[in-house]
Amino acid sequence: MTLPHGWRGSEKPKSPMPNFLRRLKTTPKRKLALWAALGYSALVLGGALLGAEIVLRSKTRWVKGDFVPVGRRGNKLYLPASPETLSKGPLGIVPLLPNRGHLVVGPHRMVGTVVERPILQERGALPQGALAWVSTYLYNGTPAQLGAEYEDVLVPTEVGEMPAWHMPPRHAEKDALIVVVHGHGGQRAQALRMLPAMLRTGCGSLFVTFRNAYGAPKVGKGYLTLGDTEAEDVVAALAWAREQGYKRIILFGFSMGGNIVLSVLRPKFEPYPLPIVGVMLDSPALEWRDTIRWQAQRFGLPGFLARRVGRFTQRIVTQRSGQDFDVVDQIAAAPHFKVPILMWHGTRDHTIPLAQAEALYAARPDLVEFHRVEDAKHIRTWNISPKEYDGQLERFVARVLGRESCE
Repeated sequence: MTLPHGWRGSEKPKSPMPNFLRRLKTTPKRKLALWAALGYSALVLGGALLGAEIVLRSKTRWVKGDFVPVGRRGNKLYLPASPETLSKGPLGIVPLLPNRGHLVVGPHRMVGTVVERPILQERGALPQGALAWVSTYLYNGTPAQLGAEYEDVLVPTEVGEMPAWHMPPRHAEKDALIVVVHGHGGQRAQALRMLPAMLRTGCGSLFVTFRNAYGAPKVGKGYLTLGDTEAEDVVAALAWAREQGYKRIILFGFSMGGNIVLSVLRPKFEPYPLPIVGVMLDSPALEWRDTIRWQAQRFGLPGFLARRVGRFTQRIVTQRSGQDFDVVDQIAAAPHFKVPILMWHGTRDHTIPLAQAEALYAARPDLVEFHRVEDAKHIRTWNISPKEYDGQLERFVARVLGRESCE
């Protein structure tokens, strides 16, 4: 065999250096440092601008879920595998128009490459092969999906009328009302999973929204204040409840809604239109600076960079909206709380750090009943064990109302 000219048998031919690496090697170090600084600054600024926009103005008309084709055989449904269809606990299935069915399906098991789930509840019809909305939130419409009686109402506030669903108590006179507040970018339908348990307590329920959320009045540039001014809309709901003949209030907040209902407890709103006897929190956002930093790390940024992006995001938010993050720091406000609190938070929550709920419990173990829910994602604590969650809710309501039973 003839060897290439100039190559010895014990040597390997050198591959030509790529042009980019050659140029990089010959570029002055000062210029490289400048490029690196510019790239770092662009990454921090870009991340902060995007983060600020999400914090200030995030809303959608759609309840989260997947759209998938659904097969059916008897009392079983068959779904393609996805993170949503493989989630623990029950799912809601809603075929797209013109069909108007609704199903609740139970725990999953794999059958070959598809997901099998038993049908637990069914309203209307689900045609074979229908394209359907599938979600861990179970419901994407109104209380009518559960067969519950309700009325659409408008809660008057200083900035306009807030849409709400009112479910009066089933078998009792108006006494206590549970005011339910959804989260950041959320919808009232997210809490419909808990409605049967709320109805069993004998209380009325009011699912209300707040300024700058989907379907609610826009104020100014439409910026959210993360619980601060939104609390005024919930206080207005208390005044509405008083006019309807209710005597006591329990607040129930999800995610940012948890911060909103805790913001209602500030001394500035006292005396309240009606007494607040208890608060329930599901996956609450208790400290926004920590949450923003957590979100930056969630998207893959290393810790030191996430902290920098988080700080810049906070500055941009404050410059645009005047946001005071101290005002919505509910962990710092914990010493001033006076009413019992029931709280759930999941160990797999990638939206709000579990450590925030743990900190609130550590600060007020005398007031807070805390349930750490293993394997639960954000606002999916109910899905892990619906009966257990419902029981905790019903017992808490009975306790704060001084009842031996819920009805």
